Amino acid sequence: MIKGIHHVSALTKSFSENHHFYSDILGLRLVKNTVNQSNIHMRHLFYGDYTGSPGTLLTFFEVPRIGSSYNERAFFGNITLGIPKDTSSYWEKRLNDFAISFKKQDQTFRLQDPDTMGIILTEIPETISNPTIHTDIPAEKQIVRIIGADYHVPDPAASSQFFTELFGLKQQNGVIVDKSEMSFMKLYATKSDKKSRTGRGTIDHIAYTLETKEAVDELHDLAVKNDLEIEEFVDREYFKSLYIREPGGLRIEFASAGPGFTIDEPLETMGDHLALPSFLEGKRTEIETFFGGDLS
Repeated sequence: MIKGIHHVSALTKSFSENHHFYSDILGLRLVKNTVNQSNIHMRHLFYGDYTGSPGTLLTFFEVPRIGSSYNERAFFGNITLGIPKDTSSYWEKRLNDFAISFKKQDQTFRLQDPDTMGIILTEIPETISNPTIHTDIPAEKQIVRIIGADYHVPDPAASSQFFTELFGLKQQNGVIVDKSEMSFMKLYATKSDKKSRTGRGTIDHIAYTLETKEAVDELHDLAVKNDLEIEEFVDREYFKSLYIREPGGLRIEFASAGPGFTIDEPLETMGDHLALPSFLEGKRTEIETFFGGDLS
């Protein structure tokens, strides 16, 4: 069974700008400092809570020469992050202190990251389980987790049917939620026939959590049985992944909750240096030479 969003992966032009926004301002921890496993000359950054828990992870591929994005036929829109109840005053002050532009309605903030990816902060009746310790944001006020995403697709009904009939999600008050009610998706109809152009701030894919690697295997079998368009089925060591295209063409990943990010570095120093899965260790010298060091 799907248990909420595992992670969201997008494209960034600049590590330094990206890190300042997500780590310094929003208070997320850089929990894995690695490379794109399909393109070892591209950095891949994972931010989350202190332990890098599924559901807290925002990940970014750094592409220094990337251009602007154009949203047309199908694209992911805003990502909604939950903040604890009664913390909107704190977050309003913090965003103002860092000169971050936003629009506020009740206890909800709409803003953009440096690459123009849309982010919504909204209050939820939860607090973070594994607070980060590098930030000056008090534990009881830190971002809790990812709670939802907007999908812009040509046929919302087809996308809705895809998620509800094949993957067990359900309709609730006009949105689609997983049965554990850990996350939601809102579907919006697009009218353009043009293909969206990938660029700064484009969300490459959204991943949903499955409890075990075996559960990912079972979902792969289901996808094969239903002749779904499988893009990739791979064990990334930190988690196992299945990538599928939904009817609108958006890339969806299903990822196992474990084993997690401590398999190759201690919890206390995660993200401090370049981390590589075992099958890329043989290319460490090449990777470090390309980037001019171990990315510390």
